[in-house]
Amino acid sequence: MNWYRWKRRLLWPYIVVQRYRMRGKTDFIRSALELHYYRPAFYRFISATIENPDIMYDVPIGQGGVVLDVGAYIGDWCARIIELHQPRHLYLFEPEPGSVGRLQKRFADNDSVTLHAVGLGAADGSLAFVTRGMGSTFYDTGDTNGGGEDVEYLPIRDVAAVLDELADKQIDLMKLNIEGGEYDVLERMLEKGQVARVHCFMIQFHEWLDGAHGRRNRIRQALRRTHREVWDYPFVWEQWVRKD
Repeated sequence: MNWYRWKRRLLWPYIVVQRYRMRGKTDFIRSALELHYYRPAFYRFISATIENPDIMYDVPIGQGGVVLDVGAYIGDWCARIIELHQPRHLYLFEPEPGSVGRLQKRFADNDSVTLHAVGLGAADGSLAFVTRGMGSTFYDTGDTNGGGEDVEYLPIRDVAAVLDELADKQIDLMKLNIEGGEYDVLERMLEKGQVARVHCFMIQFHEWLDGAHGRRNRIRQALRRTHREVWDYPFVWEQWVRKD
């Protein structure tokens, strides 16, 4: 059992109390709170979204930009980005077949959207994928599928190769919400010197991987060479903007 699961056990009385307090909230809010085990940083993020409902879309990209949505899920985030910023091109990356079908229907009439039915990582291949709604992941199959979760193998591409293949070399905004895959993606981009191509990052780091704290700290230290942190709710969401 890794450090994160020990932490969950130690916090179990707190989690039970918070579940009771939040019992009247919507299913979506309660699911999100469960994913973040009712951490204080997540409550602070909720407060920030009440103060600024568009905090997740308030990005310095202007109109006509290029956006990568890595972990597009069912497209709610990119739909709002389109509404607010009218990007010239928006690339969606989503491997889960059910979500891919919904994205295809949702953006079928939008020529600015290109959907890639793959995940991004450090190398080309395929990985076991656990389907559990907005917590679906390539990176947590070790002791979770005893709960009846669906596991299948889905394609993954080397992020460095994908970025080299894009016609757009400068990326205005890159959102990463891939349930643990963000470490491989960012480490690979740093290795290949590609992070400076991205003007703004929106990153959700996940704590439950082995070594998550150390990997996040190293990535953040490396990002500081080219980007500045705008805001940070640890292991919830953070935004970085390039030092132009």
